Amino acid sequence: MPFRILRLQNLKCIYCFVIICSLPLSIAFHSEASEEISICIAPDGQFLPRSVSDGEGGVVIVWEDFRTGADWDVYAQRVNASGDKLWNTDSVPICLEVNNQRYLRLVRSGDQTIVVWTDRRSGTNWDVYAQAIDRAGKTVWSEGGIPVCANPTDQSTLDILSHGKGGVIVVWEDERRDSATQDLYIQRLDPNGHPMWEVDGIPVFPSDSLQSNPKLIADEAGGFYVVWWDVIGYDQWHIMAHRFDISGKPLWKTPIVVSPLEGMQGEPRTISDGEGGLIVVWQIYDNFINDNLYAQRIDQAGIKRWGENGVTICNAPGIQKHASLVNDNHGGFITVWRDERDIYADLYGQRIDADGKLQWKENGIPICTAGGHQDRPFLVRGQGDRFFLAWLDFREDYGEESQNAIYGQQIDLDGKTLWEKDGVSICTVKGEQHPPFVVRTESGDLIVVWSDARRDLGDIYMRKF
Repeated sequence: MPFRILRLQNLKCIYCFVIICSLPLSIAFHSEASEEISICIAPDGQFLPRSVSDGEGGVVIVWEDFRTGADWDVYAQRVNASGDKLWNTDSVPICLEVNNQRYLRLVRSGDQTIVVWTDRRSGTNWDVYAQAIDRAGKTVWSEGGIPVCANPTDQSTLDILSHGKGGVIVVWEDERRDSATQDLYIQRLDPNGHPMWEVDGIPVFPSDSLQSNPKLIADEAGGFYVVWWDVIGYDQWHIMAHRFDISGKPLWKTPIVVSPLEGMQGEPRTISDGEGGLIVVWQIYDNFINDNLYAQRIDQAGIKRWGENGVTICNAPGIQKHASLVNDNHGGFITVWRDERDIYADLYGQRIDADGKLQWKENGIPICTAGGHQDRPFLVRGQGDRFFLAWLDFREDYGEESQNAIYGQQIDLDGKTLWEKDGVSICTVKGEQHPPFVVRTESGDLIVVWSDARRDLGDIYMRKF
């Protein structure tokens, strides 16, 4: 064979190798992504799935289930690292009591998954119940769950935290003192589901304000923080935080006002700062047409680390809301939010270091600016210095239809998008998709679960990356 032909073939091989190595990461993403897995396609509707790692590379998923067509129940499924469903084909029931069980939250605590929910089995008011599930999908505590709070008034919006001793802390909104100015209550359960504090819980900090939207964060010293939205009248809305030890004793004399004293603030989001303190992100409402995002870091002593009023994440024109945040593994954090500075809502992000200094462009950098709205981002830390988010996407939908989809993206510490511009599709089947929930397993896999209406009112699906 002539030398010129050999040289030409070698050049072609080199060219092909360069092209393959230069393929966009989105193609690598597609090759590494699992096929979609149907978790539950029972009749009527399954909604609002939440998941947690099972400690062995898989996940446990729970959701609100309307398969009876009469009321809402709690169901669950476990999926291993290979994507196999380990419990019954169409899931296992966690609570089938009469009336409704709603607003589920769950954590892994030791070898158990513990689920809490609001429960109307009394027929007159909402209570708080809990159940533990073992690795085989069997309920561990009393059938139907154990009462966390059965006070004969309404208990509602709640959160749960594993306290590292095989049990959990639960917080909820409670109307026992006044339905117009509800308080927050907390309870600790041991690994057997026994309450460790007073029956029906202890108050966080009774006041004349309306306390809502509670969040729990561990303080890395055996105790925990409660963060909430505190509302007084029409013009005094604040974000508050209080710290407790494992016995439920307050460690601060009074709660800390996280947000500025002036103005109206709401929608708190919070994570640990990695040093025993916490980071809180919230909205400042400006006539509900120009709402902005701010952040504050508070240490274990209750000292604000980023000035009295916090730092500005974004004060661009329009509304910024629905922020999701995660530690950046370098002392700071990354947040992504819905941003309405343009005609249609996009996704923007920002990185803030441990000293509260912005690391990316002022007012954030675009993560997805596809046509139509993008909303409800869910951000988690991936492997190394990479971060994954999934969101609800209405691209190319300009109001004539309500067709939505779920998209995903991976970004690095500099905010650079690592997959194709505006993300890759996770689910684009016809029918409404509901906001995704994302969890990372011990093996580094990223699990996205969601509910969509492709077949009936709603079913549960999952995809692994």
